[in-house]
Formats: sequence, C-alpha cells, structure tokens
Amino acid sequence: MSDPAGMVVDINAADAPSACAVLLHPHPDYGGDRFHPLIDQLFARLPGRSVSAIRFDFSTSAPGAARDDVIAAMDVGTQHWPQLPVVVAGYSFGAGIAATVDDQRIAGWLLVAPPSAMLAQATIGGDSRPKMVVVPEDDQYSPPEAVAQVIRGWASTSMSTLAGADHFLGPVEPVVEHAVSWIRSLVSP
Repeated sequence: MSDPAGMVVDINAADAPSACAVLLHPHPDYGGDRFHPLIDQLFARLPGRSVSAIRFDFSTSAPGAARDDVIAAMDVGTQHWPQLPVVVAGYSFGAGIAATVDDQRIAGWLLVAPPSAMLAQATIGGDSRPKMVVVPEDDQYSPPEAVAQVIRGWASTSMSTLAGADHFLGPVEPVVEHAVSWIRSLVSP
C-alpha cells in the first residue's frame, strides 16, 4: 500500500488488534530495509499476538527526514486504527530514529541495538512512557556499558543484554521472542 506521500507501507493487520507496532529497519545506506530478518519476523508474528504491524523503507538516512517517515507510517496506522496505541520498535539505525520520535500516540518504544551516538540525540529520555532497550552483549558499535551510560537517568527505561550476540544479532529468534513479549505486555488490555 502507498500512503499519500508515495511511501510504500506494508500492513499486517491483527484480527482484533489492541495496538499497532511501527517497525523501523537498520541503516538504509548499508542495505537495511523493511525485509531485514528481525523486522520481517516481528511483522509476521505480532498480528498473532493481537498487535497489527506496519513496516516501510526509510526514504533517506538523514535523521530528520527519517523521523518524518516514521510519523507518516504512524499516520497510516492511525487511519486504520484511530484509537489504538502505537509502539515504535527499531533495530540499529531504526532504534536511533525511534528515540527521536515523541508523539502522543506512542505507548512505548523498543530499541534494539541502538547506536549510542544516536541515543545521545534522543528526545524521549525524559518521557514517562515505557522504553525497552535491548543491547547485544558484544555489540561492536555500542557495547552495553556505552548504552547504559547514555540512557542513565532516562525515565521508565529498562535495558536488557542479549547474551552472546553482536550488533548484527545472529539468530534473531531470541530477540523476536523478547520483543513480542514486551510489546504484548505493554499493550495487553
């Protein structure tokens, strides 16, 4: 489906959704797209847990424009489900962008392997809505200690470390399980 701005947006609707998840992929300049295995598996699995899923490709790697892409995708979700809360879930670059999207429709943020340099530009740290940060134990770009330092003092934020994984995650199934459980617990009626 295309939104009014011409952006291609994929929607996987749950039968009776309790929320909508907007899924953000890794860096587009390095091959990241909406079909990344983590994003693809979340897109496939969330509707079975009563969470509709939306994915799209960033139009650019420019942070401001990428942030606008997220808002446009959220607008598509709001057109389909006007009363549902939104969870913004991103991996790597997508997590960094997610941390800059502060919108009243958002119920919470899931940030997987966020670059600590991008988190330093986050606008959500002081927000009281829930945030889950998942950091691979051996992340070569943003190790857990660096991420913990950046998010120290953030409100309503939990951090978990993904044992035995680096920035590229390896098998994504443990991350998918963790993400689906956290999102579902956040929006359960």
